[in-house]
Formats: sequence, C-alpha cells, structure tokens
Amino acid sequence: MRRLALFSAFLGRLTPADSPLRPVSSRAACGRWWFGSVLAVLAVSCTDSGLYAAGAGGPSGPDRAELKGTACVPLAAGEAFPVKVVFALEGGTGVDTQIVENVVASLESVTGQFSTPYISFAVVGYHAIATGFQGSFVRDDRVAQAITRYGTFQESGPVSHRAPLKLAHSIVSGDMQTGCRGIVARTRYYIVQVILSPDTSCANPTFNAGIEPRCNAFLPNESECSACELSRVTEELKGLARRYNAGEVTIQPVYVRNTADVTTRYEAAAIARAGGTELIETTPDALERTLSSLNYASLQRALILKRLIAMNRNTLSRNGEVLVDSDGDGISDDDETALGTEPTNVDSDGDRISDGVELRMGLRPQRTDDGANINVITGCNAETDTDGDRLNDCEERVLGTDACIADSDGDGLPDLAEHLGGTNPLIPEDLQDDERDGLSNVGEIESHTDPISADIEFQKERGYGYSIKPAAPTPDGRACYDMNVYNLTVVPTLSRPSPDGSGLTIPKGTNDIYLYMQVGRENDPRGTGIGALFIPQVVFTPPATRRPRGIISFTSEDFVSGY
Repeated sequence: MRRLALFSAFLGRLTPADSPLRPVSSRAACGRWWFGSVLAVLAVSCTDSGLYAAGAGGPSGPDRAELKGTACVPLAAGEAFPVKVVFALEGGTGVDTQIVENVVASLESVTGQFSTPYISFAVVGYHAIATGFQGSFVRDDRVAQAITRYGTFQESGPVSHRAPLKLAHSIVSGDMQTGCRGIVARTRYYIVQVILSPDTSCANPTFNAGIEPRCNAFLPNESECSACELSRVTEELKGLARRYNAGEVTIQPVYVRNTADVTTRYEAAAIARAGGTELIETTPDALERTLSSLNYASLQRALILKRLIAMNRNTLSRNGEVLVDSDGDGISDDDETALGTEPTNVDSDGDRISDGVELRMGLRPQRTDDGANINVITGCNAETDTDGDRLNDCEERVLGTDACIADSDGDGLPDLAEHLGGTNPLIPEDLQDDERDGLSNVGEIESHTDPISADIEFQKERGYGYSIKPAAPTPDGRACYDMNVYNLTVVPTLSRPSPDGSGLTIPKGTNDIYLYMQVGRENDPRGTGIGALFIPQVVFTPPATRRPRGIISFTSEDFVSGY
C-alpha cells in the first residue's frame, strides 16, 4: 500500500483540470536538451549542433540490457511528408486560346504523373478575381475536372495577380488549421502561379481594394506599386509556415510568353523573390516540359536528431525503486493487485482506455459486473492510433494530448513516455526540475528515473546511459549517428495475453524495450518533427538468465518511421 500511496502522489501531477491542450509557439525560447544521468549532463546549443555522451555509472549485470547501432534520420519523403500544390492559372477573356489549351494540356500531363498518395492538388483560375475550381487538396478525378473548368473560364476585367495569391492564402491556411498538427509540420505547400500578362491591381482600386498604402505611394508608377503589393501578399502567404508551424511554403511564378514583356517580368520576379524562388520564364510550347521539371519533392529542409529516448515499458521507477509493470499500463503489478485491476491486462474493464490512463485522470479502471464504469469517449476511435505513439486516439482525448502528433508539447518526449514516466505531456519541461535533484524532468524521462522524488543514488545505479556520435551521412545526404544505450533495467514480468487480440501468450520475463529516435528541423527547439521507433524484446529470468545475450544491435531498417 505504500507503493500505492506513491502512485497516488504521481497522479497529482496531471489532474483533469490540466487536460486542455496548450499549444506551444514555435518561437518559444530555446531550451536545453539533456541526456543521461546526473553524472554527466551536457547542454546542446539552440543550433542543435554537437552530440555528446552522457550516462549512468551503475554496474552491468544480467538484469541490464544494452543497445548499440548506427541509425539515420528518416528520408523526408513518402506519405509521412505530404506535398500540397496549388496551381494558380491566369485565364479568362482576352487570353490567347492557344495558350489556354497549352496550359490545360500541360497540367493534365503533369498531374497525371503523380499517382502517389503523398501529393495532392488545388486549382485556382483568375483574371480580375480568383476562382477556386478545386478549393481543397485532392488527388482524384476532381483535379482533371477543375483543369477542364479552367479551360472554359470566361472571367473578364483588369488582371490581378494578387487575387490568386490571396485565395491561395485562404486555401493553405484553412488546410493548416484543420489538418493534423504533426502532419502539417511535415507538409510542403507549393504554389505555382502561371502568369501571362502584367498586373493592373494598382490601376484598378475598385477591383483591388485594400492595397497597402506604402505601395500606393509609388503611384503613378503602376509597376512599382504592383511589385510592392505582390511582394507583400506573397510574404503573407509564405509567412503561414511560421504562423502555423508548417513544414514549408514556397511560391513559384512561371511567366509564359511569346515575346517578353519587361513589366510582367519585373512583377513576376517580385513574387519569386518574396516566395523564396527564382522566376521561371517559358514559352507556350515548352510549358509542359517546364511544369514537369518543377521541384515537387517533399520537405526541402534537412532533418537532424533531436532526442534519443529509451524506455522499458515493463518497469516503473518510483521513489528510488524499480517496480514491475507486466502489462505496461503505467501501474505496477503490486498496485494493480491492491486496486483490484489485472496486472496482465492493460485494460481491465474492457473500455479501450488503459488502466493507467483512467487512474491518472480520475476514472475507474476496475471491472464491475454491471459495466457501470465503462467509459465511452465520444468523437474518437479507440481502434485508431493516428500519430503512432502507442496511445490510442481515445486515450489521447482523455489525457488531453494531441492524437495527431506523438509529442504534443514539442519537448522531444513522446506522449507515452511522458505518461508512463510521470511528467506532463502537455507542458515542455526541459528546464523544470520538480524534486530539485539536479536532473531536469526531461532528463529523468531519458534516464528512466523518477521525476517526483530526489533519487540521486538511484540515478547513479539505475539511470540509463547514452552515447551518440555523428556518423557518415547517407549518399542522399541524411544525417546518421552511432548510438549506444546502456544500463537498461529488465525485470521478471508475468506471462500475459498478447494485447493485439491474436490469442497468443507473451512468455513471462518478457520486457518490451522502446527506443525512440525523435528528429526535427535544425534550430527549431519546439517544432513538431517525426519519430522512428524500434521495439526489441528481452526475456529475463532471475537470477541470471537473459535472452538475447550480449548487446542488442540495430540499424535504421529496424525503426518504424512516420509517427
């Protein structure tokens, strides 16, 4: 019962009143990133440069495991790194019909090349105003239908190149606000604007209200006014990446001409400069080749290792003791017996919310004959783990974490590791040291020690150790690291049914070791990156039998990426 009292104290760290998600600004002050035990803790600068060794001084032995290998950050490609393209196309009355036909043919050819699920399209046509022929990102027949509608577009009036940029702003910002935060952070938004003639926004304020006063100050020089306004609107569009912590926003103007017009070139170049690109000029006959050659690749910013986290899901560290948690639900076997829950069943009452999550949030995890304590969480699917962090979407709703991102508070610790370790997955705790033992709360999770008790001697004996050194990059330029994680305690667990519903039994002594590799963008301490997870199993039978023997090796191929 003494241990149960300790667990009750742990529950007080996150009450239901704490549960609303607190978004963390990507501009938050840079924190220190800590690894290992109190014996050797080295800070990493805000530039993420330099890796380090830090570790515990505890003895090796049969009840300790060690992992060693070389792993590389995931390739920023595929379904985990979407590309969303907006084609903004000048058209309408007065535009050469042959050029319009070339644009239609070119777009049909280009979009037809991409059958991969990670790239999708929106289509905007414009003249005096902009029209969303396909106002959301799709990758099916609706793209072809939108291109066809552009071909019959009959809008007339003065040409405004700012109109499609403002509509693209609405489309992109809407997608960022409604999309999963973790996926948005890995998404590249690519706006391709096809320009045929000069902008006339400044000369027609009736059609283009709200032009920046400092740009109007250039009048009667209309091209300077237009270049100023187009730059401003483009910068606002590109700034959505910072505002919503998206992966990237790039604006690429393509000037299609038979005979070059100096004014059009000047205005289009202003969009390119503000959009982070260079102006591309082409002819109608070469447009298909030009559009095909654009860079539709995934996120262009390199990823680096932000944090390496090891966790034995079947052990808990509480007040200087190692406790066995056979089912890995965050409650020790002894406490489960005292509470009346099942130490070999992660969800004793069968409501798809784990016992540890229920107990932490003040719910009843015990099974009752009448089923009165079964919790039905609306608006989520307990069969789904959207972010792949091993908390299902309903558990995330109960905890208040974000089901779309494995690290809700952006401190580099997966939500599951924080939940089981005893820190708050809603608040970054890089610099927080609740029990004032010299190791930050984040450091406690990394060393798998107790963040709510001053357990210095326990840290020395049982704290996990890490060594991470840069290795040669991959041929495609991805960062790689030599990694060694050691002094991982293993325990004699009970045999238990497999939680996957297969009917198999997990043998007694089985420990599930989670090795998380958290990667993200350089100089982005609060960014939502991507994770990769390796789960080896170690079977320990006291006093001295451990399988597999020796050091467990791994490579990049052993990690499952994309959560």
